[in-house]
Amino acid sequence: MAGFTNYGENLVINTVLRGSTKLYVGLLLGDPTESGSYTNEIKTPSYSRKIVSFIEPSTGETYNDDDITFDTALENWGWVTHIGIFDSPTNGNMITYAALDFKKEIRAADIYKIPRGFFLFDLD
Repeated sequence: MAGFTNYGENLVINTVLRGSTKLYVGLLLGDPTESGSYTNEIKTPSYSRKIVSFIEPSTGETYNDDDITFDTALENWGWVTHIGIFDSPTNGNMITYAALDFKKEIRAADIYKIPRGFFLFDLD
């Protein structure tokens, strides 16, 4: 099996996650699988994807360079188990996804926040 060098890993990250296209984080209530299905994305009026940007990678690793704060939930959103990176604020394509280390139930009046540096992405 071939692998990427650190340079190659950084090149992929810079091309896919730090290119000229805006990227958006979405919250998912289930595993989207490699098909990138976002049928499990939250579907309530108070929810929307949020813009994300990443720092310059080092040895194939990067993270979000700002806090990602979702709007206050006006309804119960359910149990968030995964997050996805999309190429559009609505619909579009899921580029990558990850299971959360800790699933979180979002209820009315909650605010979901991913602090700076907590959305870690690495190629290895």
